[in-house]
Amino acid sequence: MKPDDRQSNAHADEKQAHAHIAATLARLVKPDAVAVPHPYLTRHLAHHAALGEALDDSHVPPGLLPWISGDGVRGLLGRSHAHRTDRAWLTAWAAIEPYVQDADLPSRCSSLHLAYTALQFPGVPRQRLPQEAAEFAGSRLCVLWSQWAPPSNVLATLSRRSLSLATAGGPGGAELLAVGTVSGGIELIDMATGASVGDRIPAHDGDVRCLFFVARSTHGGALVSGSADGTVRVWDTIRGTLLDHMTFGGRTWTAAVTGYHNDAGTLTVAAINGDGAVKLWREHSEGLHLADMSAHPLERAAFALAFAVGPGGRQLLLGAGHTLKVWDTADHRLLHEYPVGTPVRCLTDTTLPGRVATGHSDGSITLWDTDSGPQATFQGEGEPVTALAALRIDGSDLLAAAGSGSTIDLWDMNTRHRAGQLTGHTDTVTALRTISADDCDQLASTARDNTVRLWDTPAIRHAIRGTATAPAAVAAAIAPESVATPHVAVNYSTAQTQVWDTLSGTVTGSFGRDSKHASSALSWAPENEGRRLLLWAASDHSIRSWDPVRGTAAGILLKGHSQPIRALDSTAACDGRRLAISGDDFTVRLWDLDRERPLQLWRHSYTVRTVSAASDGVSADWFASGSTDGTVRLWDATDHAPRHVFYCLQGIINAVAINAGTSLFPPFLASGGDDGTVRLWDLRALAPIGERLQGHTDAVEAIATWTTSADVPRSYVASSSRDGTIRVWDAATSRCVLQLATGNPVHTLSVRLSGTSVNKVVLAMAGEAGVAVLELDLEDPSPTK
Repeated sequence: MKPDDRQSNAHADEKQAHAHIAATLARLVKPDAVAVPHPYLTRHLAHHAALGEALDDSHVPPGLLPWISGDGVRGLLGRSHAHRTDRAWLTAWAAIEPYVQDADLPSRCSSLHLAYTALQFPGVPRQRLPQEAAEFAGSRLCVLWSQWAPPSNVLATLSRRSLSLATAGGPGGAELLAVGTVSGGIELIDMATGASVGDRIPAHDGDVRCLFFVARSTHGGALVSGSADGTVRVWDTIRGTLLDHMTFGGRTWTAAVTGYHNDAGTLTVAAINGDGAVKLWREHSEGLHLADMSAHPLERAAFALAFAVGPGGRQLLLGAGHTLKVWDTADHRLLHEYPVGTPVRCLTDTTLPGRVATGHSDGSITLWDTDSGPQATFQGEGEPVTALAALRIDGSDLLAAAGSGSTIDLWDMNTRHRAGQLTGHTDTVTALRTISADDCDQLASTARDNTVRLWDTPAIRHAIRGTATAPAAVAAAIAPESVATPHVAVNYSTAQTQVWDTLSGTVTGSFGRDSKHASSALSWAPENEGRRLLLWAASDHSIRSWDPVRGTAAGILLKGHSQPIRALDSTAACDGRRLAISGDDFTVRLWDLDRERPLQLWRHSYTVRTVSAASDGVSADWFASGSTDGTVRLWDATDHAPRHVFYCLQGIINAVAINAGTSLFPPFLASGGDDGTVRLWDLRALAPIGERLQGHTDAVEAIATWTTSADVPRSYVASSSRDGTIRVWDAATSRCVLQLATGNPVHTLSVRLSGTSVNKVVLAMAGEAGVAVLELDLEDPSPTK
C-alpha cells in the first residue's frame, strides 16, 4: 500500500472513531437542558463530532448546548464546510454563543430558545409552533411572534473597540486572528473556537492602527504591529513575546506596516509613518530609510503600504502617497512610479498576479498592474474606502471594501462591477482580512460594534445572489393590556409601518410606503371612547395617527418641531390624555390629545434623545426627558421650568422610562446612558435608588419598566444595549434576573402585562435584526452571575 493510501485510510479510521464516540456520548445527554450533564460531555462532545464530520443536532443535542464549555460551536461550524440541513439548534446556538459567556443557565436556555424559534419559524405565531419551539425546558420565555434574524457569523465579541486585523499562527499550529484595539492592545482569537488565546498583549501606548503577519515556511511567524504612538513592534504569537521594537522618531504615527522574508529567509519589516517616511528593518540590524513619499495635495496625511507578488513571483513593496511606487524587495530598487489622482486610504494585494488595488478618499477603488499602471476604476458611494481585502470565491476574483458605513461591498475584478454587499455589522467596519484555507476563502471583519465576524463561502454567495433579507426595524410598540389581542406596530427601515396581529401572524394594517424616510418613533395613544389610535412621527416632523379598526389615517396632526423627532410617549393623565414629544431642535413638547392642542414647550441646551410619560391616574403625572448633556429633566405639566434635574453621570442619556405602578417599591424613573449602566431614581424623594445597574458592555439604547399584578407586586426594568443583549433587573434588589442574548442591538423596547398570568409580561423588541414579541415568565428567577 502506498504511503498516501495508508495516510488516507488512517484519517478515515480516525474520523469514523470520532463520529462513533460522538454518537455514543450523545445518547448520554438528557432530553432537556435542566439536567446537569457530565463535564466531559460539555467540554469534548462537540469537538468529537467536528473531528468525526458529524457536527449536527443529533450528535450535539439541544439539551447540551447551554452547558457547553469547550470548543466554541460557532468556530467549529465555521471551519466545517459541509453543507448540512440538520444543524438548526447548532446554528441557533452559534448565533448567540459569543453573547452568553457569563450568563446563567436560564439566560442561556432563554437565549437559545429565542434564536432557534426566530431563525426556524419567522412570522409563525405561537399557536402554530411545533412543541420544541413553543417550549424549551429551562427557558423563561415563549416567542409569541417574530421576524428576528440574529447573526450567525459572530466569531467573538470584544470589550474594546478594534481597528485592525491580521491572521496569525498560534500554539500547536492553531489559526488565530490578531485584533488591534484603540487601547493599544492586541487580542488573539482562535478562529476554530472564537475563544481568546492567552492574555491581551499590551502592545503600544496608542491605537493599534495596523497589523500584518509574516508566516514562516515551516511553523509560526511574526506579527508586525504599528501604532499611533509612532512605534513598530514584532511579536511571537506562539509565545506572546516581543521580538523586536522599532521607532520612527519625532512626533508622528505609524500609518501602515507590512513584512516579508527574503531569499535567505531573513525577516524584513516595512512601515510608513504619517509624514510619508518609509523605513525597513531586518532582523538584528539597524533600520534603513528607503524613501519619503510625497503627500497628496488633497490629503496630506494619507499614506499606505503593501507587500505583493508580481509577475514571475517577484516580491514587491508598494507605497502610496501622491504617487504609487513599486520597489523590488531584493535590492530595494524603484521599479515604477505612477501618479495618483485621489488620495489613497488603503492598499492591498489581490488574487490576480501582478495586480494591486487602492481604496480612495472619494469612495472609488483603482485596480493597478504593477508593471503598467492603472487598469480600472470602480466608482463607490462617495465615502472613503478605508479597508480592502481580496478573495476568490467559486473562481471569481473579488474585492471586499469597507468605508464609513456598516456594510461591506463586494466587487468582481473580472467584470469590474459590484457583485454584492455583506450586511450585519451595526457600526462602522474598521478592518478586513482574507482567510484562505483548502481553496476556500473566507473574510474576517471587525467594526465599531465590537464584534469580529467571519463570512464563509455560503454567506458570500448569498450576498452575490442578492437574496432578500428582512428589513431592519426602527421601532416597535405593543398595544396596551386593555386591548384583547396583542397587536404590535413596527416601523421598518424601508419607511413602511405595519401593524401585526401576533396571535395570527397576519398584517392588519400598513402605511407609509410613499415616504422616503422611516418613521422615527411611534406610540399607542391611551384609549378614548373605545378607540385606540397609533401615533407616529412623520418625515415632516409632525405627529400623525392611524386607526387600526378602520385601517385608515385618523384626524390627529400635531405640528411644531422643526427637526427630526427622536421619541414620543403618551399616558392617561389625571385630567386627560397627554403626549410628550422630543426632537433634535432641543425641545420637548407636551400635547393635550383630547383637544389636540399644545400645553407646554420645554427647552434643553442639547439634543433630546428620549422622553417618557406616566401617571398613577389619581394624583400624580410624570414627564421626563433625557439629553445628550447627560441629564434627565423631570417636568410638571403646569410649569415651564423643570421640576427637577437628575445629573446622571452616564454620558449621553439614550433612554428613560417611568414606572408609576403600585407596589412596595416607590414610583421611579430608570435612565440608560452611553456608559452601559442603568440608574434608578425615586420620583418622590428625587434621589437615586441603590447603585448603578452594571453588566452591559456598551451603551444602553432602550429601557422599559413594569410592575406585576400579583398579590405581592414586583417592579422590573428591562434594558437593551449595543452589546447585543437585553438584561432584566429586579428593581427592588438591583439583581439581573435574566440576560437575553439578541445578537444585534435592540433600539426600542415596549411592554404590556400578559393576560395569561399575573407574573408574566409581553415584551416587544425592535432593532437591526427585525422585531420579536416575547412573553417572559420571571417567577422565582435564578440570579445571573
